[in-house]
Amino acid sequence: MSGKTVIGLDISQNNIRMIQLSAKSGNQVQVDKYAVEPLPQNVVAGSEIVNFDTLVYHLQQCCGKLKVKSGSVNLALPMSIATIEDNLQFSPDSELTLQELVESEVVRVGALDEMRYDWQELPHTGSSPEQPVLMVAAKTENVDRYVDLLDEVGLTAINVDVDIFALFNAYAYVNEMNGNEYFQERVILLDIGDVVMKALVVENGRILYRHESNFGLDQLVQLIQRSYQTTEEEALEMIAGRRPRPDEYKVEVSDYFNMQVAQEVQRVLQFFMTTRSHSEAAIQRIFLSGSGCIAHSGLVEVVRLQTEIPTQELAPVLSANIKAKVSDEQLEEDANGLTTAFGLALRGLF
Repeated sequence: MSGKTVIGLDISQNNIRMIQLSAKSGNQVQVDKYAVEPLPQNVVAGSEIVNFDTLVYHLQQCCGKLKVKSGSVNLALPMSIATIEDNLQFSPDSELTLQELVESEVVRVGALDEMRYDWQELPHTGSSPEQPVLMVAAKTENVDRYVDLLDEVGLTAINVDVDIFALFNAYAYVNEMNGNEYFQERVILLDIGDVVMKALVVENGRILYRHESNFGLDQLVQLIQRSYQTTEEEALEMIAGRRPRPDEYKVEVSDYFNMQVAQEVQRVLQFFMTTRSHSEAAIQRIFLSGSGCIAHSGLVEVVRLQTEIPTQELAPVLSANIKAKVSDEQLEEDANGLTTAFGLALRGLF
């Protein structure tokens, strides 16, 4: 039994989410505790930290809820401020070293001394002797801003990842907990976040396609605010079922939002199909996650019917052992929104 613990930190436009995981024997993961701290408007806008000091304050509040004063944290940069090249090919006969090849790609984005970058050799596919390589780069100033944020609250950034890789890690964990049932399937992972929807197409442990669009839980919040003249907080309470819902809520609000999500999913599928031949574009399963994937809202069934593809929630938290002192109802409400933080905390756990 390892006993090692890792904290994953996910910062979005509307919320800070933190989760602490522990490693147990047999690759089992335990959720020790988690916390969610709402953010006011104009603190984070899209991928940009607008008000650093206010964000520090709310991160301190989130740490207080989690009851951590120091420790090591994995956090993520938004995909939109990272450069990802997942189709680099390194030839064993090349005059360049692998590092030189990577750096030749990085300088296309910015000067080497102004960039942070990393790479990973991927499994070979087919009979080609060339080595597939994944390269990720980001401006140093963007990385440092997130690292400085943790320094301000007494935490240490161990790994600075990219949010879509956290989504992939979460899927890999769910797949492993299900006996690698989905490994050879071509699946699409959709994280419907607070304001952004991220999509990955994955097969055999490889990311085939990625996509990001401005769509998320915020659309549902705004729809409720327009329909019922509520505040944002009241709208979120209505979504969670903690506030009475008008009789027409299901048809005019919940079902309408679910159809919007299904249309976004179909759009991603169409984009992916344009990059592949027909036989290589067939998706065998859809996984939904993120704060916009509302438990018991009927979303899974709507997406399944509209796409005619088997669909289910990813919810990696629900595949783990739960030590956190939280009711089943609250955990179910929070589970989908914790996917990115969970995937981040998995890194380095074993």
